[in-house]
Amino acid sequence: MNRPHVDVGLRTSVVVAFAVGALVLSTALALGTYFSARHYLVEQRERTALRQAYTDAALVRDNLLTSGAQVSEVLGAIAQPVGTTLVVERGGRRYSSSLDPEGEDAIGPFREAVLDGSVVVGWSDATTPHSVVVGVPLAEADASYYEVAVAGELDATLTTLQVALAICAALTTIGGALLGRAASRRVLAPLDQVTTVAVRVSAGDLDARLPPTSDPDLAALVGAFNHMVEALRERIEHDARFAADVSHELRTPVTTLTTSLSLLQSSQGLPPASREAVDLMAAELDRFTRALRDLLLLGRLDAAVADSDPVTIEIGDAVTQALRACGKEPGLLVAGEASRTPVRVVRPTLVGALANLIANADMHGGGLTGVRVVGRGRFVDVLVEDQGPGVAEADRERVFERFARAGGRKPGSGSGLGLSIVERGIRNQGGSVWCMSGRDVGACFVVRLPVAQEVVA
Repeated sequence: MNRPHVDVGLRTSVVVAFAVGALVLSTALALGTYFSARHYLVEQRERTALRQAYTDAALVRDNLLTSGAQVSEVLGAIAQPVGTTLVVERGGRRYSSSLDPEGEDAIGPFREAVLDGSVVVGWSDATTPHSVVVGVPLAEADASYYEVAVAGELDATLTTLQVALAICAALTTIGGALLGRAASRRVLAPLDQVTTVAVRVSAGDLDARLPPTSDPDLAALVGAFNHMVEALRERIEHDARFAADVSHELRTPVTTLTTSLSLLQSSQGLPPASREAVDLMAAELDRFTRALRDLLLLGRLDAAVADSDPVTIEIGDAVTQALRACGKEPGLLVAGEASRTPVRVVRPTLVGALANLIANADMHGGGLTGVRVVGRGRFVDVLVEDQGPGVAEADRERVFERFARAGGRKPGSGSGLGLSIVERGIRNQGGSVWCMSGRDVGACFVVRLPVAQEVVA
């Protein structure tokens, strides 16, 4: 079974990279420091034990050479350090200054070397903690002398050093992560600016530009981005001029054709077949006129060319105006306090979009049942409900495509651009529109708009 792939953001990657780098570096330094300190401390402990053992071995040897001296009395006469066991082996017998057998067990691995006449310094794990063992041959006294010193202080020192280095490594890792976070903010700040300006451009603010920068690594990006936005603005203005020119060039012949067909329709001398042909031409010309009007309007919306400047209005006023434009009673609006929610929009565009949805409910949805306004905190929703067959779930996104018609729509009754005009017009206002099932029957088209910023603040 394949594991799900988790995408990690660039900021997170930078922070993790800094943290891992700090962890690796601090771990390497901690290990180097620990083993260097451990080697030095162990070496010093061995030298101290060896000097002490030589001194004590000389006393033991001198006392054993005294006539009638007992080994136990000799050991008792030596002031042994705390945690140190003195052992003398003579004549096949072993004498210890302690009743604890661990000290005698510790000398086992070193006996043969000492009996061969060598001075031995080593470590034994027969005690807890480990102990340093020093063995000195006493040839004159026919004996072997051992000192077993438990390295309790050394063990505690190394343990404290381990904890301190581990804490330092952890703090260094946390510091690396914080440094990575700060570095990621600094590095990604230009991308945040690009994102902000790109959002403004996509919302229709073609005057948005990236500020100039003195950073030579970013100057090329800033210049290319601003050049792209300028080229986009010129292209949109060109398209808007083209749409205006097309509108002007087509409006005159269409008006002439409409006037001519009206005259023919009012003529009394036409035979029935000719009148039927004239009526068919008039219907198709009317359909062509509406499609042309919708195409030109959609072109202006695509070019973000507004007929007027944005204003702050109450959402209820826009809904009421749309109802009246469609010949509906304002009583169909159900809003309450939400109707007074202010939105900043281009009034003709919003009213036209709402009127389009209301007309769509009458023409294709079995009749409008009501318009509701619901507050959503930073947003406000306008719900246009009908009592028709509804829109199949598979068609709820496709109905907003150009020239798309859902199954329930009457063929030939529109240009297929109405909902596209609604979607584009609402999106130009910073909002969104979608379709869902009605509360009981039919379809419900939802227009969501942001509340005016001065109110949100």
